[in-house]
Amino acid sequence: MTRRERILDGDSLVRRFWVFNDSGERIGTDEEIIPTQEQVNAAALRSRLLQSLAANVTYAALTAPTAAQTTAQTRRNAQQNTALIRLMLDLLDTTDGT
Repeated sequence: MTRRERILDGDSLVRRFWVFNDSGERIGTDEEIIPTQEQVNAAALRSRLLQSLAANVTYAALTAPTAAQTTAQTRRNAQQNTALIRLMLDLLDTTDGT
């Protein structure tokens, strides 16, 4: 089994590792990409929008939603629209309002 040991190389967008074999010999390097904050935010927005699909289907299936349900759905729709706008315009510095 190989093991990995972190190479400390400052604030890079790539983490580098030494890779060792079972005998403890260094056999190479490995890298893992560190996502940017914008990539993290985009993934969070996509996840929220996927969850929104289920909530929208549930709301649409209500035959007579209460005033509270309608108010809550209106708020969710505004948040979903904000998330979609952020994704479409590539405004991924934050997820505020979503």
